[in-house]
Amino acid sequence: MLNKIIIAFALSLSAMTAAAGKIAICDPQAAVMQTEYFAKAYEALKARGDYSQMLAQVESLQADMQALAKEAETKGMTWGQEQQLNHRKKVEYVRADLELAVKKVQSENNAFQSKVMQELQPKLEKVMQKIVDSESIDMVLRPQSVFYAAPDTDITAKITAALNKAK
Repeated sequence: MLNKIIIAFALSLSAMTAAAGKIAICDPQAAVMQTEYFAKAYEALKARGDYSQMLAQVESLQADMQALAKEAETKGMTWGQEQQLNHRKKVEYVRADLELAVKKVQSENNAFQSKVMQELQPKLEKVMQKIVDSESIDMVLRPQSVFYAAPDTDITAKITAALNKAK
């Protein structure tokens, strides 16, 4: 019985694939994020004073967290209750500051990625259409919506290369 179900599923899957024609996989966001334009724009973002200060703050707070952890590891056994309480309080303050700083950086990164995606959207659409036409692709799916795809069906790298050449 199980074999019949597996065979029926395989036949229906092959029929759906045949009806769909040539299918390709593409992650448009990854294609854009791998372009030279994105890399240059990100370097410009990192050079911006406010953004570089946020990154420096995150690194500093991470170093503070490591120093506090090391201090607790080496001296914690000799501390009294009050010293342990004060140390935990310091750790919580630094952790809260770190979480806030990371959220700020993530927010800036998200805004940056959205801006670049909007800027490159017209080129992305043209490039994708050219590749779809030239390779007679009937359907393009996002990788997240596919259970399995052969590596040669992924056109993300082709899209990136074409975006790098597009003016």
